Amino acid sequence: MNQPVDLSKVLAKTDVEMERLGWTPQQGREHLIQTYGKRGRTLLKEDELLDFLRYLEYLPTPYTLIENPNISTETQSKAEEYPTKPEPIDLSEIIAKTDVEMERLGLTTQQGRKHLIQTYGKRGRILLTQEELLEFLQYLESLPTPNTLEIDSLAGF
Repeated sequence: MNQPVDLSKVLAKTDVEMERLGWTPQQGREHLIQTYGKRGRTLLKEDELLDFLRYLEYLPTPYTLIENPNISTETQSKAEEYPTKPEPIDLSEIIAKTDVEMERLGLTTQQGRKHLIQTYGKRGRILLTQEELLEFLQYLESLPTPNTLEIDSLAGF
């Protein structure tokens, strides 16, 4: 039997992750509206909130070199060439491309989720492996753009 989820802890973890990513509350709200059609985390169902937390945890921490006036430009450029922190694989570009393709096709988030569940048994793109995500993008790219020009039969064309 599954343990009950302490939603206050999940909400607190999403706060921590959003801060790590440098997200403003507005950026979080925009993501929730686009992904779940809801304006706040407290409006999400338990599975949606957990899905949102997994998404945030998946995103790489933005890496920026803080300019220090006491460090020479040469030292800073060497630090940029050899960052001490390895860069994680960034799949956000692929996810963004799937967003563009879904918009081109006129697909809703729910339609995309239904396809992912049927095809991969997973509720969201962030849960896909890199190979599955690329396969999903290729699938979307292979679909023809729907003809959005509606013929008005009353006007005779």
